[in-house]
Amino acid sequence: MAKRLSIRTRIILLFVIPTVMYAGTSVYLLEQQNSNVKELTSSLYDTTGQATSIILNADRDMYQALTAYQFITSGVLTDDEELVQMNVFTENIDQTNERVGQALEIFTKKELLQTSHEDTTLTIEQNLSNFQISFDQWVKDTNDIIQSGVVGEGVINSPQTLVTFEEGRASLNEVGEILDTFAKSSIEHINQSKSDNARAIYSGILGAIVFLGIAGIIVIRKIMKTIHRIIKVTGQVASGDLRHESQTKYDNDELGKITESVDTMIVKIKGLIGTISSNTKFVLDASVELSDSSKESAKAAEHVTLNIQEMNQNVEVQARASEENSRAIEEMAIGIQRVAENSTAMADHSSHTSLNAERGNELLMNLQHQIVNMITSVENLSDTVQSLTRKSDQIGDIAESITTFATQTNLLSLNASIEAARAGEHGKGFNVVANEIRKLASQSLESAEGINQLIHETRVEITSVSESMNMTKQEASVGSRMMEEVNQSFATIMESVAHVVTQIHETSAITEQMSASSEEISATMEHSAASSSQILMRSQTVAAATEEQLAMMQNIAASSEQLRSVVDTLNESVSYFKIK
Repeated sequence: MAKRLSIRTRIILLFVIPTVMYAGTSVYLLEQQNSNVKELTSSLYDTTGQATSIILNADRDMYQALTAYQFITSGVLTDDEELVQMNVFTENIDQTNERVGQALEIFTKKELLQTSHEDTTLTIEQNLSNFQISFDQWVKDTNDIIQSGVVGEGVINSPQTLVTFEEGRASLNEVGEILDTFAKSSIEHINQSKSDNARAIYSGILGAIVFLGIAGIIVIRKIMKTIHRIIKVTGQVASGDLRHESQTKYDNDELGKITESVDTMIVKIKGLIGTISSNTKFVLDASVELSDSSKESAKAAEHVTLNIQEMNQNVEVQARASEENSRAIEEMAIGIQRVAENSTAMADHSSHTSLNAERGNELLMNLQHQIVNMITSVENLSDTVQSLTRKSDQIGDIAESITTFATQTNLLSLNASIEAARAGEHGKGFNVVANEIRKLASQSLESAEGINQLIHETRVEITSVSESMNMTKQEASVGSRMMEEVNQSFATIMESVAHVVTQIHETSAITEQMSASSEEISATMEHSAASSSQILMRSQTVAAATEEQLAMMQNIAASSEQLRSVVDTLNESVSYFKIK
């Protein structure tokens, strides 16, 4: 049932239930006070009534002792009757002293000896002392008269004995009046105190209800405002919207600290996503540039391969021409003019071969320059990937800090729940708030774990990209070294072609003297054939190296496409969040 109630209802119940219990307790205490007042009044009446009854009995015993004295001193009684009256006289005197002693014990026990008469201002203790003095004097006087044996009207109504007797009775009567007055004033004072206490308690109940009502409204509004704001903000973050603006000031309490922590967490996540987004954009641009460069390098390598194949064909043609020249030397006697024409044609072919070799050398230089640029781009991209790796580590540290904060918040909410459990009924409401805080901490922990998972995947992909970059860098370095070898081969080819051209021109110049130096021409043509074979072998080597370089460029292009795929995946993950 409690789980179905909202936080607002639970907090209202937290204020209402203690208020109702306080009011009920106060009413119960008032009823208990009324009962106590009744019991106290009854007890007071019992005490004063008992003491008054004892005082009245003592007065009666005094009067009976006076009557017995009057009978004894009348002179009309027989000896037996006089003895009976003497016993009555002695017995009533003893009973009077005993009853006054009982009354004194009651007054001492109830602490009433210092209670005074409102007119004479004499206390009970003083009245009892005066009574005892007067009564003892009366008993002494009457005993003296009885012992003297004097009888008659003058003895019966002796003024001295009557005065002491009336003084004793007056003291007892004044004690009775003091008891009556004390009982009435005490009861009035008790009733007045009861009324004052009732007014104070009802005023306290009303004040407590008003105070708790105002405090409850203020606290409930503040708590609900904070909860609604946190629900709204966390809902926006869950939907990928990080365009939340933090507050400038926070309350210096737990709710303010919770709000500040949530805002700080969103700012950290926003910075994290922004950093990832900017780095992925940079990596994407670098991967596009690398892909374009690798494609251009592949095209250039393919073009160089075609030129080298064409040059290889020309070298083969040159080799066949050299063989034909060797056979032509054997037929030199048939026609020197034909040899001159062939020499001229060979010179033209050699010039054309030299031009093709120079063009191939220029293309190889351009290809080497592009490979150097590609290596530089790969190194820059490797540095960028390393920077992205370091930032991912920093992001991991931030995510671990968020996890630590959520764990500490969960531990604090658990401690708050324990303290609330110790508080009993008064801590149930705070226990509910602590549970809600624990839920928020759990949600923050889940978000941090999601970030950690995303960072882990990013690190794995970055590691893959870094490995691909290292492989690309190594392959580019190998390609650069091979291009240097190709460049050296082309330099050798150009030297050989230049040497062939020089020899062909010399051959064309000395065709007129060929009849005289046919053996020298034959040796020269054999050397030319050997050079052509060497050129053919080297051109084949260059063609193989160029094809291998073309394969490496294709591998670089494939790695660039893989890097672009990784960046697209990372962009797709980051695009879920909105930071602007």
